Amino acid sequence: MKAAVIVTAAGLALGLAGAALADDLKADARFSETGVGFDLKGTYSDVTLTVVGPNDFHASAHAKSGAPTLDLRRFGSVEDGTYTYQLTAASDEKVKVRTRLDDGREARGAEPLKGVATSGTFHVKDGVIVKRAAKPDSAATARDRRD
Repeated sequence: MKAAVIVTAAGLALGLAGAALADDLKADARFSETGVGFDLKGTYSDVTLTVVGPNDFHASAHAKSGAPTLDLRRFGSVEDGTYTYQLTAASDEKVKVRTRLDDGREARGAEPLKGVATSGTFHVKDGVIVKRAAKPDSAATARDRRD
């Protein structure tokens, strides 16, 4: 069990380091009572959703195309607290390889796809994901202050 936690933490650390450099995956989060999903705003492949939370909660889902979803209940009781999600994918943009590795093999023609990611948090209270309140309209807020 301890080894699994260490491997998971290392994977997340590596993933988060990459995400810091490529936080440009365009997606809208969709939350239900215990479900986490996304509406992708672009063409992405190999999409992975990872969620971590209180009491060593860890879950992930992968899809070759489209956005994976997770139902937190599938992994046991849903503890109250703050959860963090990370969505990683390959975009359709190719990365130019500046220096090819000469490993004695035939040249590979395919260039790698650019990795993209986004992350965020959500809160669970009484076993249910708490919906965020809509941001107030700035004009309405200014009007309220004058009144």
